[in-house]
Amino acid sequence: MKKKSILQYLLLVLSIILVSCSQSDPGFKIQSKEIVIEISNDFSTDIHWLPSEDHSIMAFDTSVQQGIVVNGKRCLKFIIDGSKFSQKQITDPEFGKGLEANITGIYSHGDLQIERQTRIFLPDKYPSVALFRTSYSNLGSGNIHIDSVFSQRLLLNRQLAEPSEYPYKFATFQGGINDWGRDYALIWLEPGFRQDNFQGMHHTKRNDIMGGGMPFIDIWGKTMGVAITHLEKKPQWLSLPVQVQQDSTVDVGILEKTDDKLGLKEWLKPGESVQTVLSAVIFHKLDFYDALQTYGSLLGCRGINIMKTSPKEAYEPYWKGWGFGMNFTLDMFYKVLPELKEMGINIANLDMGWFEYYGDWNVSKTKGKFPNGENDVVTFVEKIHKQGFKTNLYFYPFGVSPESKLAKERPDLLVQNEDGSYPTDSRKVYQLCPAYEPALNYIRDLVIKFTGKWGYDGLYTDTRGLAAVPPCFNMAHHHKSPLESFQEVPQAFKVVYETLQNYNKNAFQEVCICATAHSPYNMPYYQIASSSDPVNLFQVRRRIKVEKAIHGPTFCVGDCYQVPKDEWDGYSVDQAFESAMGTGAQVTTFYKDLDSAQLKEWEKWIPKYRKMELSSAEYLNLYDIAFDKPEIHVVKKGS
Repeated sequence: MKKKSILQYLLLVLSIILVSCSQSDPGFKIQSKEIVIEISNDFSTDIHWLPSEDHSIMAFDTSVQQGIVVNGKRCLKFIIDGSKFSQKQITDPEFGKGLEANITGIYSHGDLQIERQTRIFLPDKYPSVALFRTSYSNLGSGNIHIDSVFSQRLLLNRQLAEPSEYPYKFATFQGGINDWGRDYALIWLEPGFRQDNFQGMHHTKRNDIMGGGMPFIDIWGKTMGVAITHLEKKPQWLSLPVQVQQDSTVDVGILEKTDDKLGLKEWLKPGESVQTVLSAVIFHKLDFYDALQTYGSLLGCRGINIMKTSPKEAYEPYWKGWGFGMNFTLDMFYKVLPELKEMGINIANLDMGWFEYYGDWNVSKTKGKFPNGENDVVTFVEKIHKQGFKTNLYFYPFGVSPESKLAKERPDLLVQNEDGSYPTDSRKVYQLCPAYEPALNYIRDLVIKFTGKWGYDGLYTDTRGLAAVPPCFNMAHHHKSPLESFQEVPQAFKVVYETLQNYNKNAFQEVCICATAHSPYNMPYYQIASSSDPVNLFQVRRRIKVEKAIHGPTFCVGDCYQVPKDEWDGYSVDQAFESAMGTGAQVTTFYKDLDSAQLKEWEKWIPKYRKMELSSAEYLNLYDIAFDKPEIHVVKKGS
């Protein structure tokens, strides 16, 4: 009896040891020069960045993982089939050489059986990057409903790296489109914080229906940062939620929800699969700059060739007539030209107020503008040119006023709701469908008229509606999916860019996405990015840094206007030439009248801007915009 008890005791101890070993066994390890990914037997994934391993912010929780929600049930634990695990060095056709791992696991619960296959790629060229794509297959005998998929998910805790800090106390970049004036380049997290960063169409607090933005989230502390994004070749209808949890840790991910009406498959028959977006995890030091630069380069690997620098002419300082508002007259415009020339500005742009209706783009025949129609426009442009100026024209390619002739006669060109109505954007106008060739041809013909017939030197496109258009149910378009309109927005930018280049090799386009983040999918097609209606000087400098990061350190980024203090109306910011020049921005301005003291300031700074040429110099990422005090920016000119 005694021997039997001892034997039972030894067997119990051995089983405890085996269970303990099994629980601590990481299962599988994938390691490159800088990144280690440990995957447990239930597919729980723990990712580490070796350059900051001693001061890491990466936390781990088996409940905060990639996964899928099926029939209302969260499916997280997929038991890995070790016989199907593989890792090897390969040459990826897009990202080059690197380490590839393929992992397969099965989720089984009653009649529900789902296979998960995840491909991880660690590219040699980008040692701080891990790429993920997962597919889920229905191995059961019945149909299953896919509610949503977390295609990427991370848990962060600043306290792990800095014990005296709160777990949530991070600086963040969040590329979703929100309310006017909300910062996106620097958002500090606080208890209870949640932001979905939905890239599809949604209502803001101003009741605008908005969408688009930059599908990029970056979260960083003093020791390191980590960004997540997707690398699909077109804009995607998904969210990048950031949430401070009850325990003060930070949950960030990429969430894809299904919707059969939009072509986002909800039901899987036996044997059918659904695939996530290609996601990227990007580690870095300092603020968002290096991660954004890497993101832009990764998109380039996929064929999204973001413009990295600008033609010499794009860096010219300019004035536009918005200081006069919608009720300008040509005499007001002409009157300011000698003053502009004296201070060194040789570009005078015509802003809003020149046309009657969006869509028709017929010139305003109001007294003092263009009473003789297009002939007056041609005369205006010729007169500007004869005085040694170039001039660019305000244009909103998608916009169609409900009262316009185009809306009444060509509704087939418009984005249409499922119920047959026509959605309106933040300016309460309809939108042309960028996935419908006749609509693109209409935009092309307008650009030909503006540049080829009227003689304008380029275009200034500006409004929030440039960011995205809603799903389109217009039967005349024969869309494969209503989301085609949303995903093909870049095609309109491409048409404008290529048409401009065909008629004037020196023509360029500036884009302002009012108060919101630019979409990287449009970036291959314009030469100047405005910092887009910042509401304070901090936002000005941050947004300039954002654009220099994702485009390139010498790309032309507009300062969003130097406005005299007495003319500032609360939108954009008042004059601060130092903020513009110190960050390497293009200096631009609008005003209706400068007093003698103001004129002296403009006559001081414009020549200084031209002489120093800092806007085409190289922005250097040496300081963290969140944690380094005082705020410092460095621009390198020459060697």
